[in-house]
Amino acid sequence: MAHVPLSEDAKKEIQEKLQHLVDIAFERGLLEAVNAARKENDPYLLDAFHDALVDKLYDELIRRHKLDEQK
Repeated sequence: MAHVPLSEDAKKEIQEKLQHLVDIAFERGLLEAVNAARKENDPYLLDAFHDALVDKLYDELIRRHKLDEQK
């Protein structure tokens, strides 16, 4: 199945939702953010959220001394 490119408006909407989910993760916890992402029922958003968790959240948790760096 071919991937359909997202419009600029769709990309902006995903980014806004993604930022909201990251904010939830930091403010109310990861479990609540994951549950909110699942409620969106959007596979693209779930994939983007996973990438954000791997890329952003991990580094931020290390920076805040909430997690030990894995080498």
